[in-house]
Amino acid sequence: MTLSTADIADACRGDRLQGLITQCYDEHLELAELADDAAAEGDLDAHGFYSQESAAWRATAQILRTMAADPLLHRTAGAA
Repeated sequence: MTLSTADIADACRGDRLQGLITQCYDEHLELAELADDAAAEGDLDAHGFYSQESAAWRATAQILRTMAADPLLHRTAGAA
């Protein structure tokens, strides 16, 4: 799963950022749990995949948090 084109467009406008951040963290946590389960089962390929996906969602959440803290984005979004 990835963010949809509409989600990305909303984020770029400064809309729905908190909801998108929550979605990203939820995905991160779910994938981290799957990675842990795969590691416990000795499935290193699945562990690597889930770990990488989890890290990508965590990084996306961090980018969105940075955007949410940017006053310029909010000023631009409010002016539109």
